Amino acid sequence: MERISVQDHRSVYERLCKDYLNLKLLTQNACHGPERLERCKQSVRQDIHSCRKLSRITQFEQLVALMEQRNLLSLLKPDLIERFVLALDTKEVGGALTSYRDVLRSHYEPVRRFYLEDLRHRDRRTLLEKEVERIKLQESTEPPAVTPRPPTATTNAKRDAYLRQREGIYSLLQLEIGKSWKVFGRFLNVPVGELDEIEERNRQDLKTRIYETLERAEMQYDDAALDQYVGVLLKALESSRRKDLKRKIETMLQR
Repeated sequence: MERISVQDHRSVYERLCKDYLNLKLLTQNACHGPERLERCKQSVRQDIHSCRKLSRITQFEQLVALMEQRNLLSLLKPDLIERFVLALDTKEVGGALTSYRDVLRSHYEPVRRFYLEDLRHRDRRTLLEKEVERIKLQESTEPPAVTPRPPTATTNAKRDAYLRQREGIYSLLQLEIGKSWKVFGRFLNVPVGELDEIEERNRQDLKTRIYETLERAEMQYDDAALDQYVGVLLKALESSRRKDLKRKIETMLQR
């Protein structure tokens, strides 16, 4: 049997670094639009165990970053990408994932050694990190984003109050909104098509429909703009003729 040299194993590892990055980019390209992103989020919800963190995600790369932070996805652990393949119904990513797994399975132990070595030596940038840097440099020709003004202390107080009471607010609305959840969702500016998808996924679970509607509405705002979302939420309750719930939430936010 022909002996494979360390250099050969290193070449395989470097190839897998490139292939892993390509696998993520292929999946990202297939995940275009908020509806597809929501499908991907739902496919890994049970693994993430944090509805709050998922609700903050507005781009596919943020979802991947969260999974990598929690060691659910890595160069050695690509299996959850199969969930995305099913959610997005993409043959291209499915084929790339199959090829990637075959190479990883054939060279797992040496690849694992190189991977762990890179993790132990954080001062050495891996090939994967260099590839990411190269892509970012290519994208740097795009016009820079306008730097938002720092939020005021009042804005931070509103945001912090909402974050403290978020789960309580969600629970209250799950119990009280009832069958008018879809009207409420439209006042929250959730597209009708997405409300229909939420209904289709959760036909027997009204509370989950309401929860996902709130998550989808909140996803339209980043952390710095959550005070704006609170305003939209309160206005939506008023428009839905639920001033009683509006007053309860205002009381919660004052605690």
